[in-house]
Amino acid sequence: MGGFASAAWAQPPAEPGSEARRPAEPSAAPLLDAQILDLDDKPVSLRAMQGRVVIVLHQDRYSSEQNQGFKDRLGELVLRHPQKLQLIALADAGGYNFWPARRYVKDALRPLRELGGALVACDWKGAVQKNYRIPARQSAVFVVGKDGTLQVLKKGVLGDAEAAALLSQIEKLALG
Repeated sequence: MGGFASAAWAQPPAEPGSEARRPAEPSAAPLLDAQILDLDDKPVSLRAMQGRVVIVLHQDRYSSEQNQGFKDRLGELVLRHPQKLQLIALADAGGYNFWPARRYVKDALRPLRELGGALVACDWKGAVQKNYRIPARQSAVFVVGKDGTLQVLKKGVLGDAEAAALLSQIEKLALG
């Protein structure tokens, strides 16, 4: 279950002599270091995008329709702030890294490039899905701050209020 990195962690008071523990926040490193390629097989470096807020929409073939309303509003936000936001549509293509399937995946994704505002890329090894334990058939939204830290990781279907809050958080990060 993902959440805002800035969310307070509910912790009981520490017992004297005991160490208070809080859940480890996920790191951006596996996402930033993943070997992803654009549709022309050129490497995409998320680390090179530092200085902008990077939003990665991770999906597999079954989750591509999830959160469509959120994605539409996110696309509008990215178009309003193109110098501050970078949108990446990342396809989990781990099961399709062989010929001729690889070509079919790329052909299916090419129309997304025409939508504008987003870089379309593939994770042919499925590393992002594995590293962040994203269940099959579920999408995920990653928001990486300008400094390269993972600010938000949301998995699965977003409710309306959650989607609105996430869009607001992204805009604040972009303008801040």
